Amino acid sequence: MTVLRHDVEVSYRAEMGNAVHTHSAADPLFDLEYADDTVLMSRSSHSITKLLQCLQKAAEPYGMALNRAKTKLLVVSGPLAGVVTFTDNTPVHVVGDNESLEYLGTVLNRKGSPQITLTTRLARAKQEFNKLAQFWSHANIKTALKVRVFKQFFYPVVLYGLTHVWLTDGLRNRLDAWHCRCLRRIVRVKVSMISHVTNEVIYKKTDCQPISKELESLQLKYYGHVVRAGITDTIHNVTYNQSHNTRTLNAPKRVGRPCHKWAPGMELTVSRWASAQRPPLPIPVSQRQRVIFAKCEDRAGWRSFCALPTRRRDP
Repeated sequence: MTVLRHDVEVSYRAEMGNAVHTHSAADPLFDLEYADDTVLMSRSSHSITKLLQCLQKAAEPYGMALNRAKTKLLVVSGPLAGVVTFTDNTPVHVVGDNESLEYLGTVLNRKGSPQITLTTRLARAKQEFNKLAQFWSHANIKTALKVRVFKQFFYPVVLYGLTHVWLTDGLRNRLDAWHCRCLRRIVRVKVSMISHVTNEVIYKKTDCQPISKELESLQLKYYGHVVRAGITDTIHNVTYNQSHNTRTLNAPKRVGRPCHKWAPGMELTVSRWASAQRPPLPIPVSQRQRVIFAKCEDRAGWRSFCALPTRRRDP
């Protein structure tokens, strides 16, 4: 289906004009593709129906058709949409409040929260970690090798796809708690309530950083890539406007506490990491964005800045 997206866009624009409620009317973003896994995005049931039907019509001449059992409608942080139908007026299955779906390893639900993704990842990692119980408890295998195996196999399982997700402090604590439990099992030290050994001692013993710091390092590397991409690139364009200010959604404010934004959170992370440098490099709030953008342009300097202390090399 990916090869048809240009034809779909031309057909959709000819019928609907520039897409409304996208990040940019001149450069609308209403689809994501990876091989045959396609996501269509819209802010109204009418336009998403048109997109879906345009895709079906573009695929028919080539003998291709959608897998209707796998085609689902997910409404994020809002009331359920009106009926969305295929070209034959058959309704598309709507994901309910207690349902979820998986796309490229990420679990999505109506709340739009990363909690379900992290919970699923940690449960899967715990299950696989327990299968290697004999390896972790083997007395003749060095701790350094166990830690290396743990990092190589389990870090990707847990951290995959989280570089562009902003986790709350509670979710970061859950991530660190799982990480430290695994390290304690590797070095055979019971929980701190029993052993009176703190997590800091465990980190020193295994020569590890909290996994949340590893995640921040990966996020900072990706953030630098987003900033350097430039205003014509989609990943930059959906994050910042032409004035290099954080892009805001032109829509009614949702009920409840405001959601966490990735770009402002990354700017605060950069400031926090800069203050923790030796010597400290405090960034004035009034000049934060300008200083950060300039810092990202220096690839070698930014790579060194994002590296954890155990990996940092002087440029």
